[in-house]
Amino acid sequence: MIQDISVRHAAEGQAPGETLPSDLVLVGQVVKTRGLDGEVRVKSLSDVRNRFRVGASFWVVGSRSARIRIASVREASGGVYLSCPEWPSPEIAASFQGAYLAIEQSERPALPGGQYYHDQLIGLCARLETGEPVGVVKDIWSTGPHDVLVLECDGAERLLPAVKDVVVKVDVEVGLMIVRPPNGWIDDHTL
Repeated sequence: MIQDISVRHAAEGQAPGETLPSDLVLVGQVVKTRGLDGEVRVKSLSDVRNRFRVGASFWVVGSRSARIRIASVREASGGVYLSCPEWPSPEIAASFQGAYLAIEQSERPALPGGQYYHDQLIGLCARLETGEPVGVVKDIWSTGPHDVLVLECDGAERLLPAVKDVVVKVDVEVGLMIVRPPNGWIDDHTL
C-alpha cells in the first residue's frame, strides 16, 4: 500500500480567483523556510519515489492557494528542501508555512496489481469470505514490515495486518474488502 492523502474539500480557504481541482491528493507539507532565496523544507506525505523533482508542479492548499513549479530540490535529514520561482524571498515563502502541496489524482502513478493508495482503502467495508461484515477501514498505520488496517466495528477499533494471507480481495469500485483474519481474531473482543 502506498501512502498519499486524498483531499475531499480542497477548495476551502482558497484565494479569490483560484480554482483548485476537487480531486486533490496531499503529498507534502511546507514546514519552514531556509535561507534568503525562498527555499522551504517540505515534509513528504507520500511514499512515491521522486515525488519532488525539478520541473514538477503542485497545487498549494492552505489559507493562500497557488500553483507552483519546482526549480531546485535537495534532500537532507528531516525532509526535502525545494525552491520555486513563485516564492522568490523568505517572506513570501513564509506566508505558505503550514500549507500542503497537492497533486490531482490523475497525476498519481498507476500502481501494480494488488497495491493501493491508502485513501483508496479508507472507507471500504471489510467482510469475511462468508460475507459476514467485520468493520469499515477507518485508518491505516504504516508500521514497517507491513501496514495495519484499523477497522471500526460497532464503535470499537480492531486491528488487522494488511498482508496477502489476510486481505484476500479488494474491490475499490464496489467499496469492499474480503478478509481472512488469523485464527481467534473473530472471537477476541479485546482488540
